[in-house]
Amino acid sequence: MELVSLHTLARTEEGRPLWLTYKLLCRRGRYGVLCYLEGVDRTRHPHAAAEVADLCASRREAERLLRRLAQRAVMPQHLPDLIWEM
Repeated sequence: MELVSLHTLARTEEGRPLWLTYKLLCRRGRYGVLCYLEGVDRTRHPHAAAEVADLCASRREAERLLRRLAQRAVMPQHLPDLIWEM
């Protein structure tokens, strides 16, 4: 179940805009994060989305993490690696 969504604008190296969406998910009382690039076909570009489930037991902690991800414009392909460093 999706609880919260955040959106942020990132830029490519060429300066083109990339819209990122971050969603806080809840499954069986545990919280996780879904991150994806808006407007990108995830079937053709599987690295345009990433999900890390079962991250936090606390919604407050999970929302804090979600805000940090959005503030830093973490890309989907980096989410699994960077989430543990935050």
